Amino acid sequence: MRPFLAYLVMAFICYSCTSKKKNDSSPLKVIPENASLIFQINDFESVKNEFSSNEILNGLTLNKPFSTLKNTLKDLGLLSNQKNGLVALSVDSLNIDYTFITKDSLSIDNWAELTSKSKEDLTFNDYTVTKYTVDNAIFYTTYLNDFWIMCSSQHLLQENINSVNSPQKNSSFKQLYEVSNHEKLINIWLDIDKGTTILNNLLGKDQKVSNFGSWLTLDATVHGNELILSGIAQPNDLNQYYLSLFNNIKPIENKVWNLAPSNSKYITSFGFDEFNKFIENKTLNNYPTQLLDSLLSTVEEIGITEIDQEKMLFLKTYGTATLLDYLNTEKVSTEEFSGNEIWELHSDNTIFATIQPLIGDITFTFASITENTFIFSTSKTTLESAISKIKTGDTFDKTPIYKTIETNLTQSSSVLSISNFEGNAAFLNESVSKTLGSSFSNSHLKDYVFASQIIADNGFYHTNFLIKKVTNEDVQNTVSQAFEIQFNTDLATLPQFVTNHNNGRKEIIVQDQENILYLISNTGKILWKKQLDGTVQGKVHQVDLFKNGKLQLAFTTNNEFLILDRNGKEVKPFKINYSGGNLNPLAVFDYEGNKNYRFIVTQNKKVHMYNNEGKTVKGFTYDTAEANILNSPQHFRIGKKDYIVLKLDNGKLKILNRVGKTRINIKNKFSFSDNEIRLYQNKFTFTSMDGILYQIDSQGKISSSNLNLDKDHGIDATSRTLAIMNDNILQIRDKKVELELGVYT
Repeated sequence: MRPFLAYLVMAFICYSCTSKKKNDSSPLKVIPENASLIFQINDFESVKNEFSSNEILNGLTLNKPFSTLKNTLKDLGLLSNQKNGLVALSVDSLNIDYTFITKDSLSIDNWAELTSKSKEDLTFNDYTVTKYTVDNAIFYTTYLNDFWIMCSSQHLLQENINSVNSPQKNSSFKQLYEVSNHEKLINIWLDIDKGTTILNNLLGKDQKVSNFGSWLTLDATVHGNELILSGIAQPNDLNQYYLSLFNNIKPIENKVWNLAPSNSKYITSFGFDEFNKFIENKTLNNYPTQLLDSLLSTVEEIGITEIDQEKMLFLKTYGTATLLDYLNTEKVSTEEFSGNEIWELHSDNTIFATIQPLIGDITFTFASITENTFIFSTSKTTLESAISKIKTGDTFDKTPIYKTIETNLTQSSSVLSISNFEGNAAFLNESVSKTLGSSFSNSHLKDYVFASQIIADNGFYHTNFLIKKVTNEDVQNTVSQAFEIQFNTDLATLPQFVTNHNNGRKEIIVQDQENILYLISNTGKILWKKQLDGTVQGKVHQVDLFKNGKLQLAFTTNNEFLILDRNGKEVKPFKINYSGGNLNPLAVFDYEGNKNYRFIVTQNKKVHMYNNEGKTVKGFTYDTAEANILNSPQHFRIGKKDYIVLKLDNGKLKILNRVGKTRINIKNKFSFSDNEIRLYQNKFTFTSMDGILYQIDSQGKISSSNLNLDKDHGIDATSRTLAIMNDNILQIRDKKVELELGVYT
């Protein structure tokens, strides 16, 4: 399938940086009715961070359609302090207009310092519309249905105001909007049925996207030199669409890569569980019926590729007899090459008309067969070369291009295309438009692989588009430096990964010796820093206090319990001070997985338990231990019972229930090592300073084994696997591995 949307959205991402009435607060009500291409930006700051130096985007922005989008959306670069928003693109016969919709107040960056500017308030249907002029840019803003609106066209904005109360406005878009993953960086929606004019404007009148389907929704993921778009496409029952050819056809595993030569520019594979369903779909979609359709009834995979300007076709079958009989009647001559017969066919043979909707209007005049796969070519030399490469194993599945992309794609597809730089341009010329093909030809993405995938699923079509930098096989599994940051002083804590809830990306939180806490993006940008009174103790926990998918950072310092939001601001009332300091690391329990958290702060002998509102949990009775508490309490569940475990510095092990009552009475004392307690084989498992492994079951029975471990040994476990690190010997279950000498943590 055409991977055009991956390229269409890139330019937009790179350059995006008062009413009296209230109604439904959904943004669907304020999207213009004629909008056909829509982008939801879920985190403006992350978009800027991700795309400021993205090699893919930098390679495309000088040519159409990306330069067109850049120019259309340049006004958005004037805005400041935007968190998220939606951009809807509409088109008349000549121009593309945008409508920007956000909950954030619209403000112009450095407005007071601008020299060429003007601002004028207008009135339309009791709404205040503000006209801005900044240099050569003119745009209009208003407040409509709880949203701030910015629009490049006064006429379009007025139409939007007039239609805001229309009950069926954007009804077809509602379902797609609701199923999109708004935790991704950007969501994209294309109404193909309404989008012919905008597609012609961006891609040229030769564009073939209008024949693809009815709607397409995609979620964007960006990792440095990799861009992934994944979503759902859908046809409708009224029009003839490319997608409809695969209706009720189950995808199968694509294997043509095992036969295609390594020097293929691109390969497209089509999979069928029943080829006769494809023939039925052709008829239903008004494609002409061919007399020879039944000859291909045993085909289960079709592959098309290009090598040195010559095309090759692969037909993988589960029965060769019928097609072989037909080809025998079409032979002009036969010769042997490297143990294979090569047949020259009549140039007017019509067998390929059956699959013309998939491969285009191509006639192949040379053919051969290997095992159960027929191979066709427009050139005898190309076919001979392919046979040689198959016999020597010099096939596409061995190439760095395929190896780079293999793990990103599912094994079974209805349609799967993979191409190199040159092949991608040729593929786009044929399947999307010459404008888009030319844009990629003029880019600098020569060391990238391009892929698109369609998976039919009960009337819906899962879609994946991918652009990724090619890596050689010997470096794919190596570690490389992503960025480097120089701090003013040494670090006081180990860097820890945390999750950005807006896009699912990992970020880093770390503290230096001046007690400054930093949040750093995965591109190395310091997002914020906060001066603390002390050093963070142990792990920083991420919690969802308000159960809305937005994560906060919870931790203790030497004398404070703090919870910060994503921007480093304190979440009230979670700034609690403790006189005397000496706090242990914070413990966070979520007994039922419903985000009704219990925050446990321990200080010497004292135990403080708080709920989501920062209030002391009165039902928890164990507020004072017999001795000072070591490290932070731990929570385990065995069956339906909860266990809270604390280590005391007098050697006692306390095992409590949820309300702080003793659940298991342990009379023994232990010289605890620095390792945490683990739950292994449903037993509380830990080690002592003198190298003894202890296990305690839920009845309180204690077993021990003297492993003669060093004082600084390490231990970890899952429910079924125990791992011990002693000096440079790693033991997992009964297997021991000797590692190189070093310091292991």
